[in-house]
Amino acid sequence: MNSHIFIIGMMGAGKSTIAPLLSNKLKTPCIDIDKNLVEILNCDIVDFLKQYSEKKFRNLESRYFLEHIKNSPAIYSTGGGIVLEKENRHALKKTGITIFLKASIQTLYDRIKSDINNRPLFKNKMMLEQLLNQRNSYYVDCADLVIDTDNQTPQKIVSQIINHLNHDN
Repeated sequence: MNSHIFIIGMMGAGKSTIAPLLSNKLKTPCIDIDKNLVEILNCDIVDFLKQYSEKKFRNLESRYFLEHIKNSPAIYSTGGGIVLEKENRHALKKTGITIFLKASIQTLYDRIKSDINNRPLFKNKMMLEQLLNQRNSYYVDCADLVIDTDNQTPQKIVSQIINHLNHDN
């Protein structure tokens, strides 16, 4: 593999599940941006946002992302808000293949409702819908491939991505 693969989408779309599975199949390193930031900051994102702000978090997320994509090709599980910064959107389009994992509001809600304490921007279904409305056009604009993850197994999603990659070469 000679370029990055970026997995984008809302919280609950499956980014943190799909990226390592794809990494394993393609024998390419996987970088989970949110997990790495938690390790670097030595606190979870919920606590960071309480102490600082979403703006400061987005700034750190962008700096981390833009620095790391200078390295060897990898598969990135991005944070759901990575597309909010113009510079990140440009990088997603220019430095790799971007895959948007799309899911309905109901599917997203069902997947994350039991994890509300670890999802700082998720309070209820309406808030989830507002976030998706705010970000959806960015996701679509950045995506080389859009996969609807509703009612699909992670293995089937990974197969679709690999089929897409094989057809592009």
